[in-house]
Amino acid sequence: MKCPRLLFIVLFLAVLATTYPLAQTPSGPPCTDAAPPEDGSNGTSCVADGIGIGNFHATPFPDAICPNGVCPTYNSDSLGTNLVSLYGSYGNSESTGMALTHFNQGAITLAPAIVPRCTDGTIPLPNTNCQNNNQPPAIVFLFIGFSNCDIEICGGSRDAWDGQDGNQTHLAGQPCSTQCANWHNPNANLTPWNQVTNHGSDGVTQQSFIYQVYHDPNNILVGSHVAVFNGAISSQFLAKWDPTAAGWYTSHDCPFDNNNNYHPECNYYRVATDLAANGYSEKQVQAIFLKSSDNFPKCDLKGNYCETGFTEPDAYTAERFLGNILRYLKCCTFDLNGNSTGVPRYLNLQQVFLTGRIYGGYANGQQYGNHCLMPEPYAYEYGFAVQRAIVAQINRTTTDYVGDVRYPEKAPWVDWGPYLWADSVNVSPSTGLNWCDYSTRGDSHCLGNPGDVRYGDPLDFMNLWGDHTHPTATGLKKVSDQLVIFIGKDPNHIKAGSPFVVPWIQQ
Repeated sequence: MKCPRLLFIVLFLAVLATTYPLAQTPSGPPCTDAAPPEDGSNGTSCVADGIGIGNFHATPFPDAICPNGVCPTYNSDSLGTNLVSLYGSYGNSESTGMALTHFNQGAITLAPAIVPRCTDGTIPLPNTNCQNNNQPPAIVFLFIGFSNCDIEICGGSRDAWDGQDGNQTHLAGQPCSTQCANWHNPNANLTPWNQVTNHGSDGVTQQSFIYQVYHDPNNILVGSHVAVFNGAISSQFLAKWDPTAAGWYTSHDCPFDNNNNYHPECNYYRVATDLAANGYSEKQVQAIFLKSSDNFPKCDLKGNYCETGFTEPDAYTAERFLGNILRYLKCCTFDLNGNSTGVPRYLNLQQVFLTGRIYGGYANGQQYGNHCLMPEPYAYEYGFAVQRAIVAQINRTTTDYVGDVRYPEKAPWVDWGPYLWADSVNVSPSTGLNWCDYSTRGDSHCLGNPGDVRYGDPLDFMNLWGDHTHPTATGLKKVSDQLVIFIGKDPNHIKAGSPFVVPWIQQ
């Protein structure tokens, strides 16, 4: 009788050993910003398929050397040659020819036109409140985009795998994309920025851009009339900011409205509602910073990592979306039938700034098979979409992808914000940036840095994985530091490329 009893015990322990880990294994992604493709695709375009994790290397645009105006090339195709520089054939500054004319339009003509306005768009007398609501006038500097932008601008209120990580309370310093209260929120108990509060504090201070701007009441980094306002939110890739027929919300329900009737301008209605909740209006928005991209890319510029059936590089697809978005920001909103109203959404918009991705070469393909959010080479190549859109405006030319973005006829004035891509752990001489992962923490350039991108739980990478794409607390600070430099508040650094064109930020 002892043998059957012993067999029962062995079987019981075996069942317990297999069921207990399953009970502890979380379901779903670590954050909603790491969700699978919404189009249901399960393609294979991922760095793990060919390039290898951390193995993609290229020259950051502002580090390119262009002797006699001849910049290095990245690839050539039927549209010509993609040049490695911020401004294509103009190199890394707008100091000559039509590029200088373009810069002067933004820095000399438009910047002084950015002044504090009332919610009805009027400009009050100096040192007076607005007649329409007796509130101080304001300049709204609006940030829009996707989850990375949201995390970098205002931080997250919870960490990855919160509530799914067994006995651990947090994967500290690995925030999820969550909206923040923003400046002048009517709830006085809220700070404009996020820190982790879900399941209690994680003990890590996220030095997001809004945190850096506003956290010290004795040293606010912008003028009293300037409102740095976050309108970015998780999963809002470029197609979701494009309200034309090519945009996402022309054929999908808007998740921000219970009646599902905000189409195709879904995101813009949401931003308008958020602005109004804090006492601002769209007529006070005078500068916009856009950071987004395609998600789950399908084809690279060199044609080496294209899914079956996809031939258009994602950099060109992104360029098309950027063109549509820029023309919409110029004019105009739509009526209920999808026709133009002839009225601009942001009547007093003067400047738009674009930027590219951070390094994406650590994406590991663990999530949802081999399909990563934005691995390399796509993250690097997205910089060409930004560059080509800006150069098209400089040259006043219409291209096959961005279309007509001439200023002032068809689009607002647009230029680079800070350039954020760096070659893996290698420090960029121009920006001082590099990007570390948990796997590179032993590198001399990454000592003491467990990872700038979400790496998950080092004790259980299999179940509590990281997407190695979204920024951690150390990563978001690197971006927000660049934004502080961009607005001219760090005298020890200069912005790569053009001089500062945001003097109004101190008004």
